[in-house]
Amino acid sequence: MEYQPIEGEGRMGDFVHEGQDMAAKQGFGNVSKLWYDKTISYDDGMELLESDRGHRQDHLVTRSQMLFDIREIDNRPRFGVEINDEFYVPTDHALTQMVSKSCNGKGTGFVRSLVDNLHNAKDEVKIERDIQDAQTVLSIVRNGIRRTPIDTKFKVRCHDGGSMRAFLSEKYAEVDNRWYLDQIKNIVPAGRLSHWRGDSDTIFGNVLIPDTIREEDDSDYGGMVSIGNCEIGKRNVLSLPSLFRAICMNGCIWDQTKGFEIKVRHIGEIDLASLAVKIRDNIEKQIPLIPMGIERLLGIRAMGTDGVPVKNLIAATAETHKDFLDKRGASAVLHAWVTEESKIAPEERSLFDIVNSVTRAGQSLDNKSWVNYDKLGGKLMNYDDRQWNQLKGRAESYEDKDFSRIFAKASLSA
Repeated sequence: MEYQPIEGEGRMGDFVHEGQDMAAKQGFGNVSKLWYDKTISYDDGMELLESDRGHRQDHLVTRSQMLFDIREIDNRPRFGVEINDEFYVPTDHALTQMVSKSCNGKGTGFVRSLVDNLHNAKDEVKIERDIQDAQTVLSIVRNGIRRTPIDTKFKVRCHDGGSMRAFLSEKYAEVDNRWYLDQIKNIVPAGRLSHWRGDSDTIFGNVLIPDTIREEDDSDYGGMVSIGNCEIGKRNVLSLPSLFRAICMNGCIWDQTKGFEIKVRHIGEIDLASLAVKIRDNIEKQIPLIPMGIERLLGIRAMGTDGVPVKNLIAATAETHKDFLDKRGASAVLHAWVTEESKIAPEERSLFDIVNSVTRAGQSLDNKSWVNYDKLGGKLMNYDDRQWNQLKGRAESYEDKDFSRIFAKASLSA
């Protein structure tokens, strides 16, 4: 597919710029400050995924290892499946998958209708589901599944509390949500997750692209990528770049112009390396971004510290860039390193971690300082090998007595 850069048009977003403060100082000049505060970082998004993953169980089981049955749950007879002595009640989605696989895709709506009570317009119970309804569901599933070879394997996802979220064939190709989010993070560093929805099973929302890596000089439009992925068969892998005039305080997107989307079905064996290239190509060629700028940001990961202590490197950075960092600023950067970055293994530390500590420190200060710290981060990001080696050489010469002139007293014990 030949991609063309997306061109925005329209002026309906003007009233947003005229009537609301924009998050330009945070690097998103076309996003309302009030809406920016509702966005989250990649790290926050990844933490949400990780926290939910701890409450789920994935099973690869044959037909013979599953017992389809009815149990009394919360004073109601419920159809479900026993796996490894645990009983799970399928969600509507999982039940649809189960019936579809056991009955050749027939009757999924009818079977689902037998599970929950029916209500009238006043939300009063019109039909209360009982044991006969549960037995009907059981009979339909058992009748269909009996024709499946006994050694046929299924991928079944369950969650704490006895909920079954998915009933998939062994051929279903899962794309890990964490992997997908990590690809987007690599393609669009410093992006923000907006309109974010989902859990560890399904993610979808927008990634706002910071102004600093847009190729166009015209900042009239912001860049965005709609992304989505599901590990349990609800949606395909999705990447859809777009431009927008403005995003207002309630999240409404004005004058959005969309480009080409890519969709990848979760069928067969998925080549993740090829998929990663396809996603990057789709985004870079349409927004467009500056691939060179992105690669530079990622490339500084390769600039290792050669064992020079990070405290020394931050001190050298402060003295090299006195116009950006005073004692208070140097101490803020050191604090950011200790609290956010220091868990990184010594052999993996690099200039990238110094840049992160600088920009994180700016977030804890006022808006004016934030801009200066972003500028300093940009300077460090553009360091070549010679400049980085000079900084390391300066840092190696520092002794404890030197830190008192660079950092505030409270930071000397870090």
